[in-house]
Amino acid sequence: MGDAPAVWTDQYRVRAYEVGADGRATLPAVCNWLQETAGNHATALGWAMDALQAQGRTWVLSRLHLRLAEQPRWRDEVRITTWPAGVHRLFALREFRVSGGDGREIGVATTGWLLLDLATRRPLRSLAEVEEIARNAPGRVLDDSFDRLPEAASPAPERAVEVRFADLDMNRHANNVSVIAWALEALPEEVALGAACAELEVDFRAEARHGETILVRAEREPDAPGAFRHTLVRAGDRREVARARSLWTPGRT
Repeated sequence: MGDAPAVWTDQYRVRAYEVGADGRATLPAVCNWLQETAGNHATALGWAMDALQAQGRTWVLSRLHLRLAEQPRWRDEVRITTWPAGVHRLFALREFRVSGGDGREIGVATTGWLLLDLATRRPLRSLAEVEEIARNAPGRVLDDSFDRLPEAASPAPERAVEVRFADLDMNRHANNVSVIAWALEALPEEVALGAACAELEVDFRAEARHGETILVRAEREPDAPGAFRHTLVRAGDRREVARARSLWTPGRT
């Protein structure tokens, strides 16, 4: 680990290609910042994906729980601060704070990562260094035990998306941010374009590879009209790729 700090911060400026029709950063853009900052910190710690791949191992994101008080605007400065928070079951925990350029907190996230054997695609015990460095880090920002999320069980209409070359990451399967973007495609237009996302939880359950068709559906929760359950399955074998839960508030802040 050398002299790498336990807590890492990167700064971003919201670019035109990272905003939606309302001029605010999209959820995929926010999640890309989280992923990039996590990767930069992992590199400084000696846990980078390319270094692990040379040893026959890799990191994959298994769980994400994000809460946002607001989505930054085009050209805003954004700071992402991250740190390892120990191990829960097989998950290596990593936490995030999202701040505006003035330092005001606008979001938090907790994530669970799995260390995979590249040959068997099976989880390995997490790196001992994760727990070691977590002793000098702030702890968790969201106390989430990563229990199973509910699925979209009703016969809601399905949207079909095809896994493109542009969706693939260095593990040669669809990047987790692409999966999130697909999940959002099943939302009603008045939500996708007229509401603000306050919370997003995602359980990534299987790989999606180039050329596969993914079927996506979303249903409103009966007791929470602003909440949606998302389910994504492979068309070929109906295997579940991911499930998610999103919470939306009317209007844009």
